[in-house]
Amino acid sequence: MALPSRVRAVARLVVFVIGSWLVVARAIGAVLAPYPTRWRRITPHNARWARFAARCLGLRVRPVGPLPPLGSLVVANHVGYVDVVTVGALVPAVFAARHDMRRWPVFGGLAAAGASIFIDRQHARAGARGVAQVTAALAVATVVGFPEGTSAGGGALLPFRSGLFQAAVDAGAPVVPAAIRYLAIDGDPVTEANLEVVGWFKGEGFLAHAWRLVSHRRIVAEVRFGRPIPPPHADRRTLAGAAEREVGTLLVQPAGATEGGVA
Repeated sequence: MALPSRVRAVARLVVFVIGSWLVVARAIGAVLAPYPTRWRRITPHNARWARFAARCLGLRVRPVGPLPPLGSLVVANHVGYVDVVTVGALVPAVFAARHDMRRWPVFGGLAAAGASIFIDRQHARAGARGVAQVTAALAVATVVGFPEGTSAGGGALLPFRSGLFQAAVDAGAPVVPAAIRYLAIDGDPVTEANLEVVGWFKGEGFLAHAWRLVSHRRIVAEVRFGRPIPPPHADRRTLAGAAEREVGTLLVQPAGATEGGVA
């Protein structure tokens, strides 16, 4: 890594860590509020943090389509942990996350402070508790989840797991499909060859990947929102299938311009 890139990476990481916890300090009233009030109060602070994090990453996000209404379950394809910043910069929301994210350096603590709902898919009882929390959160806030559960790389869309969709069935909440695409890195188009800069799917350590990510000057992303799937919903599997098909359709639509967007 060249010296300017190393300097950029160090500066961005320092600013990101300090600035992120300043955002948390500013939101302390919401962070300490009891549930379910906490979910409602924390969402504008989560959006503020995501916009700050996007600036630290040099990330520009372009929304396409109407933003989700309050109380929606937003489901998107999953490229990597950067997706949280990409979607969060556009949508004030709480996130449904995999349970091991709680242990990630820096990000885990920030996710917990942001009232993220950690879902353990490996244990049925714990997973059911997580889904019940998403159901409760949908009554007062928008929730964003990534039902693939992981990222496959190469732009592939994995089958959607249906568990998260039970929350929308139980809450009678609309489901909004969303497609996340990374369009350019330092002015070069994103391809399978360089997608790993933003995608975290090759078993690389978290800190090593984050270091490489912040060394780049600018990343351009697009989030394309589909039409809400309104309640009532027949069942979680039917709903998951419909959302998966819609996200797949959104992913193959022509991308918009690579300039502008939300910083």
